Amino acid sequence: MKQDRIRWNRKYESDKGLGRPSSLVEEFHSLAPGKLVLDLAAGTGRNAVFLARLGYRVAAVDLADESMRSLRELGHPGILPVQADLDCFPLPSQTFDLVICCYFLDRRLFPYIRESLRPSGVLLFESTRESDRPSISQPRNRDYLLRSNELLHAFLGLRILYYAESLEEDQSDPGRTRSLARLAAVRDWTGDAPLARKLGTRGKDPETGS
Repeated sequence: MKQDRIRWNRKYESDKGLGRPSSLVEEFHSLAPGKLVLDLAAGTGRNAVFLARLGYRVAAVDLADESMRSLRELGHPGILPVQADLDCFPLPSQTFDLVICCYFLDRRLFPYIRESLRPSGVLLFESTRESDRPSISQPRNRDYLLRSNELLHAFLGLRILYYAESLEEDQSDPGRTRSLARLAAVRDWTGDAPLARKLGTRGKDPETGS
């Protein structure tokens, strides 16, 4: 893990840009029942900053000292940067309204991610999926690649509100394509309240508005 820390620190020493937030986060953050967020492997904070500017309180966790230093220097009061190794970082149980995991895959954490959600809490997860196409940009180590439908089956204990597998342009490598799996899910059955929040009706009948 020390080598991983060195590698990611080198990356963030030369790449301190935020970039745009994940489209999954942009589209589905409003499903969350409250404002307390856990951003796993937060990097330089593209999702954390986006959410903090919307009034969320975000615990942004990452292995790299450089990325967490950048977030601390940003000084947004809604972001708590936490430099930690997720292999041994204890996720508190039933705590977060929203948990985000983008482009970080450690299957051992799946049960702890589920348990960190409060009742009616929302999970937004996206990562690279294995593809048979030679032109696809993907890690060489297959341990870092999701298999088809793997992410869906891993979180079937939650209520799945959205799942998709797609090919998209790789923003970090123009001209190449990535194969992705994306999921939005809610802990426990909560009726259609999350969907109503996403519509912006705040519990009102979408047809009548009452």
